Amino acid sequence: MLVHFFYEMDKEVSRFKVEVTKRLYALHQEKFGGNNVHLAQACGCSESTIRNIFARLKDKDKGQDITLGMAFRLCHALDVNLSDLVKGL
Repeated sequence: MLVHFFYEMDKEVSRFKVEVTKRLYALHQEKFGGNNVHLAQACGCSESTIRNIFARLKDKDKGQDITLGMAFRLCHALDVNLSDLVKGL
């Protein structure tokens, strides 16, 4: 029973990460025109990190999951609060 609980929780966390990444991607398109280099410079990370995070949206087996720390950095660069971004999830 406990294993099932953790399995369901893991699925929900994965769904949450994907939805947050989708919302960040939409803001990225709006503010930076989809330019990964400019977003990377604004949040102080490499362009490949940005590319890998957004690659997850096209293929769940590619790229990397977004971390909470990176979500905060991206939100700061995109002028949005993480709390506003996750409303309704």
